[in-house]
Amino acid sequence: MVANKEAKAAVFVLAPATTYTVGDTKAQDGVGDYIFGSESLPVGIIKGEGYRQEYRSFYEFNLASLSLVPNTAISSAIFGVRANSISSHERFARLDAYRYIGNGQADLSDFGAGERLDVRFLYSVIKENSTINPSPTFSFDVLPFISQSIKKNDSFAGFSFRTANQDAYLNLSQNPPLTIRTADITPDVSEPVPEPTTIFGSALALSLGGWLKRKNSSQNNKTTPQS
Repeated sequence: MVANKEAKAAVFVLAPATTYTVGDTKAQDGVGDYIFGSESLPVGIIKGEGYRQEYRSFYEFNLASLSLVPNTAISSAIFGVRANSISSHERFARLDAYRYIGNGQADLSDFGAGERLDVRFLYSVIKENSTINPSPTFSFDVLPFISQSIKKNDSFAGFSFRTANQDAYLNLSQNPPLTIRTADITPDVSEPVPEPTTIFGSALALSLGGWLKRKNSSQNNKTTPQS
């Protein structure tokens, strides 16, 4: 048995297995009506006189494509999606990220799927990137979700985006990366840890040696020298 320590990290950059947008345009009742995909995936709410339309984007990643060796720990998982354009937004409009278990295909039922993962305020992200990047990227730490999905042997991890009933509309990139970093736990031969049987054997040898020494001393004390 040897002590373990963390070794060099590996980086996996996954492209989504499927990307699509689900739109609620007919009854505006919170139920997806149709599915479509393009170079940019629209997200947001369009309001007009007598109508309201909402679009939500979806990305699913194939976790089964990860080649993780035994004793591998996932140290980081970041999902960053770029906004190709932001057409409109209110002062406090948000982009909400949701997580869900995917299946590798687009479904109308995905429109309401998932649990909220995190939020980003559009105004803040635009302001932070206005002078260096006209197409800001919204980054999310998804480590707990990815770690749990891999532990449960889920085949696909899904992420969806919506604008939380705010007056906002934007187009997200079609192929955002999911970046996963791992650290391999490898043996460290320079720091050996004794086996339990070795420890027991050493203790037994010391005890036996002490007993023999005491026995010999006792016999010597009983023997009287002949004159």
